[in-house]
Amino acid sequence: MLKGLVQRLFPPNWVGHSYPISWLANETVVPTPVVNPFQALRYTPVYRACTLISCDIARIECTISDESCNSLWQNPSTFMSAYEFRRSLLMNALIWGNGFAIINRTATGELVEFLPVLSEQIQLDLSTGRPRYKTPQYGVVEAEDMLHIRAPGLSGIWGESPVNMCRTSMSLLSAQETMALKNFANAGNPKIAIVHPGKLSPEAMQRIERDYMSRHAGSENAGRPLVMAEGVKVDRISSTLDDTGLEAARRYSIGDVSRIYGVPASYLSENVGSAYGNMEWLSRMYVDSCLRQWIGAIEGEVMRKLAAPGERMSWDLDELIRPGIAETMAALRTGVEAGFITRNEARAELDLDPIDGLDDPVLAKNVGAGGGQTNIGTDTSAQAGSPNDFTS
Repeated sequence: MLKGLVQRLFPPNWVGHSYPISWLANETVVPTPVVNPFQALRYTPVYRACTLISCDIARIECTISDESCNSLWQNPSTFMSAYEFRRSLLMNALIWGNGFAIINRTATGELVEFLPVLSEQIQLDLSTGRPRYKTPQYGVVEAEDMLHIRAPGLSGIWGESPVNMCRTSMSLLSAQETMALKNFANAGNPKIAIVHPGKLSPEAMQRIERDYMSRHAGSENAGRPLVMAEGVKVDRISSTLDDTGLEAARRYSIGDVSRIYGVPASYLSENVGSAYGNMEWLSRMYVDSCLRQWIGAIEGEVMRKLAAPGERMSWDLDELIRPGIAETMAALRTGVEAGFITRNEARAELDLDPIDGLDDPVLAKNVGAGGGQTNIGTDTSAQAGSPNDFTS
């Protein structure tokens, strides 16, 4: 049954990173410049988005209730720290769509270490109806021995690279960077039209063009005066990069990268106005719409292949979504005055040591304790026979 389903999803001899888009739908694919996942990291917004997500998840405090699993998760390898291991695993998943690490066990099944492998070197083999991974260093690895972190993909067993899936946006970004580089390589020389009063032969026009480029193109000729003769005029077509719309196009591409990876545009150095006042909201949006999906992918794979049923994996996200000190103090004061938390519990939220005598809840005098004619808390509703507190 499973083998028949796999063969319907994939060709019988399929082995590789991903399947072509043309297999999924009959659509016309517009040819665009190819930007592979590794090349995409050369572009600042993509690099920033991938490193931000991978580094943030790598630094989150995370524990597993199973002792042996937690020991491996906190010390995955003798060659890299837990932070470096998680960051590398996520970086591969973010650009290639899949992050891999071989789970090394003893002959008796005890966990030993993770062996990271580069995503572009891994092939998924479905020819037998059972997923297996082919690696150049370790040969064939069974699915239960491979930690596989996937980006969203249609098959569910193989992640699709965000760079490949959104290749049009990546190609546009590539074209913009190439255009900017060429403009600055020419010292920002504007597009001009050299107008001659007479009729010129094609050879003469080419000669004038070559002469102009040899004398005025390139950063080494910046500031060199332009001297014309015989009534020749120079008309400016555009003078700055803004005239070409490059700046607006690059802002759009930053927004595109933001939408692809779920990272707020202001985190990619995009100027979005007064972003500081909305930092708490942005942090929550970033955690909820971006980080949690990767946390879910990691947690599902780790618990399925390493831990016994019933074990739990806990992530401490407070550091990422903690509000500013003013908002924190106001919230704690409200909780203490309303009697919801004690003063020592409030101090614990601020990482302060407890103080003797502050373990009992307090109630502000302007907060009613049960009703009555005053806000001190005298309950007279029962005597008055009314369910409405604070009635006269």
